[in-house]
Amino acid sequence: MTNDSKPLNSPPPPPRTVSGTVVHQRFSNDNSETAFLNLIRRSDILMEFKNLINLKCKNIYIYQSNDIYKWLGVIFIHEGYYRGGVFKFNVIFSENQQANPVIQFLTHIYHPLVNKYGYFNPIYNPNIDIKCSVIKLLYVLNDALSNKETFKEFDNEKIYNHHAWDSYNSDHEFFEKLVKDCVDNSISDDVLYENYDTESIKFQKINDEQFIKNKNEILDIYKDMSYLDDKIGIGGIVYRFKCAIDNRK
Repeated sequence: MTNDSKPLNSPPPPPRTVSGTVVHQRFSNDNSETAFLNLIRRSDILMEFKNLINLKCKNIYIYQSNDIYKWLGVIFIHEGYYRGGVFKFNVIFSENQQANPVIQFLTHIYHPLVNKYGYFNPIYNPNIDIKCSVIKLLYVLNDALSNKETFKEFDNEKIYNHHAWDSYNSDHEFFEKLVKDCVDNSISDDVLYENYDTESIKFQKINDEQFIKNKNEILDIYKDMSYLDDKIGIGGIVYRFKCAIDNRK
């Protein structure tokens, strides 16, 4: 045997994916199979994130967190009962590929489809089918918060907050008052600029000089602003967003 020859019983190199990630050569036990399935699931989630470029709701911002199974989000409401509100949330994925992603609000919101723990129920009637799609989930979220007519489609059995639902149906003026309190709370300094113990999108105050600089930088990047809603100017977006995530530029 020459020095550069390999022993006959030497194992072959581990197989790799197209990206170069090493995968298990064979599945001799449940742990190996689970690890491989997790790798597939992670790839699916990354692909979902890439597909967010097709999201038409320009009032929703999504960022990846340090946990691949959780995204960080914020939604700015421009219409409906919650107009003017800014609500932070997380999108949470399951390791199960067939399970729908879940939205949990970090900012308190008084809504019939959100329970006391902040979990949002997107399946508000039998006609809703998310089909494990994050984009469909975000469309449903935006519609449920921005469209007053959507409330008429809520199924009683799908309600998460019965106090909000009962108020909406029996005392509309009282319901709108509580919603306004909720909106005002979401944009108060104590809430909007709060740094949660858990990872979340973080806002910071900026002075006029920094605001103009940020605005011009965004305008330089997005020369074509035709995709924006006519009701929302770029200045308004930058002014209300003013966001720094985990001190990353």
